[in-house]
Amino acid sequence: MKQKSKDLQKRLSAKKASLGIVLKKNERIKKTIEKAASELTLVNEVLKQEDVPVQIMKQALTQNKDVEQNVAKAADDLNLVNVKLANEMAERIVIESELVNIKTDLAEVRDELLKAQVRGEEAQQIALQDVLTGLPNRASFEQGLDYGLIQAKRHGWGLAVLFIDIDKFKTINDSHGHDVGDQVLLMVANRLKSFVRDGDMVSRWGGDEFVCLLLEVKQEDDVTHIAEKLTNRIAKACDFNGTVLSIKTSIGIALYPADGETANILFKNADTAMYKAKGTEKRVVLFRELSEQKAG
Repeated sequence: MKQKSKDLQKRLSAKKASLGIVLKKNERIKKTIEKAASELTLVNEVLKQEDVPVQIMKQALTQNKDVEQNVAKAADDLNLVNVKLANEMAERIVIESELVNIKTDLAEVRDELLKAQVRGEEAQQIALQDVLTGLPNRASFEQGLDYGLIQAKRHGWGLAVLFIDIDKFKTINDSHGHDVGDQVLLMVANRLKSFVRDGDMVSRWGGDEFVCLLLEVKQEDDVTHIAEKLTNRIAKACDFNGTVLSIKTSIGIALYPADGETANILFKNADTAMYKAKGTEKRVVLFRELSEQKAG
């Protein structure tokens, strides 16, 4: 379509040049007619005079005949010019009309491409977003962790993966119904999201499990302190359509690089620490502590 537009632009430029030639020819014919009219006026002035010598009369008549011939030729030329001009204008109008149509088509194509881009971005967002909570889903979190590890290795940063599980979630669903269960998941998601720093990441891993990525970790104690504050915040009583619940969570923590240098190892170790935290008063367990217990 762009090539067709360029071709039409070339044709239009050619027609513009051709039209210019026709208009110049028209201007020359106009000057010829003006000259003939001036000569005809002089002849008429001579013919009006009395006692005009025969020789002068003959010259005037000859000149008059020449003027008539020039005028007739100019009339024919003008007729041809007008035909040519009409054709040039008609072709120009056709080309301009085609250009307008192409521009309209290009605008429509551009609009469709923009709509397709928006649909693609929306589809990508949906593909990377948990439907219920609106949090990044597992695939999105894995991408975030991979990028976080690259940055951590490049800059020498620490990094923490927190595996978070809602205690006795099945009991909540069985006792109060899945609607309340969904509201509990939304509450936990919102409290987690409002708690972490900009740049950190919270994701719904699946079911009643969530994961959290903390970047630029400097002190191990900072991470355990954040995790403990998270459990306390989530545990604050909440009214779910008349059902008041205090939700307890268990959190396992794996630190980079001490507890693993790859995403898979960090996930596995954080998950192991989370299961150890279940049922304990502490509710927050570092994977390193499990290694120390084994060593002891």
